[in-house]
Amino acid sequence: MTASSYSLTEFVEDLRQITAEHSEDSSILREVTPLAQRFAADPTWRDEKHYEADEEQGIGFHLLHEEPDNTLAVFAISWLPGKGVGPHNHRTWSVVVGVDGTELNTFWKRTDDGDKPGFATIEETSRRDIGHGEVIGMDGNAIHSVINNGDQTTLSLHVYGMHLNHSGRSLFDPLANTEEKLIVKVQD
Repeated sequence: MTASSYSLTEFVEDLRQITAEHSEDSSILREVTPLAQRFAADPTWRDEKHYEADEEQGIGFHLLHEEPDNTLAVFAISWLPGKGVGPHNHRTWSVVVGVDGTELNTFWKRTDDGDKPGFATIEETSRRDIGHGEVIGMDGNAIHSVINNGDQTTLSLHVYGMHLNHSGRSLFDPLANTEEKLIVKVQD
């Protein structure tokens, strides 16, 4: 290890301290964002297996850390060429850092009141390519979609306040105006 390395263990300890000291998403995001960027830049955590993806999903979710109560989940996520995930929320704060390749993130705004189960209307608000070292921080209400428009598998680091399969997150269909529960397959 070099003097400038930042291990997963150190990163998780910092996440624990930040979330113990702050409860608002905005404060957590402000503190976690530069640390996630620092951790993502340290090549010692990366492995070739992190580029493997479930062919059916088009994405590989590789769990690096999760607390016993399903909080503080850290993933390496790979995206096959031309694959992604439609508009979805996380229902927890999240920080995404580009590691290898570029992924297009499209951001959406919910326009209905959310009172009718299974129904949702959303509209696109912006788009942003995320490449190596670039960061997106999102509160629990943010809605975005992701696609790898390139011809190589991409890799990004994702940090969540709660494991996505335990947060109650949703997948939205802007054409059918639907909302449904979203669960992902985790590789390891």
